[in-house]
Amino acid sequence: MVRYAMEKPQMMASYSVSDAVSTYYLYMTYVHPFIFSLATIIPMSPDEVLRKGSGTLCEMLLMVQAYKANVICPNKHQSESEKFHSNRLLESETYIGGHVECLESGVFRSDLLTSFKLDPSGYQQLIDNLDRDLQYAIRVEGKMDLDSDLIMMK
Repeated sequence: MVRYAMEKPQMMASYSVSDAVSTYYLYMTYVHPFIFSLATIIPMSPDEVLRKGSGTLCEMLLMVQAYKANVICPNKHQSESEKFHSNRLLESETYIGGHVECLESGVFRSDLLTSFKLDPSGYQQLIDNLDRDLQYAIRVEGKMDLDSDLIMMK
């Protein structure tokens, strides 16, 4: 390349320009419309959409849909400012970041045709296990008694 730059600088310059033009057209054809679409449905600037992770983008999209549906969303849990371990104040604690699992990647909208392959037996299994799962959620996760007055209220 150095020899071509010295002997045929016009050819090297035209190659660089054509490469830049090709990259620009690829960006304008594929990347820019996708970023614009995301920034349209998620209330963030295109620059923010590019920088945020999939979990943050999903959360923002859910918040937009909750707002449109007049659903009151709880504030995020704020942890206490000081953490202790064995009655000793922690200077810092590590955090393992979460991840988002998706069965099929992409942004799904109602105006774009998408075919989902759903198994009816999976729905029946959810229906069959509903009572068991609710009892588990109430007893174990909710730490409440099934005979509690709160649960009996309708």
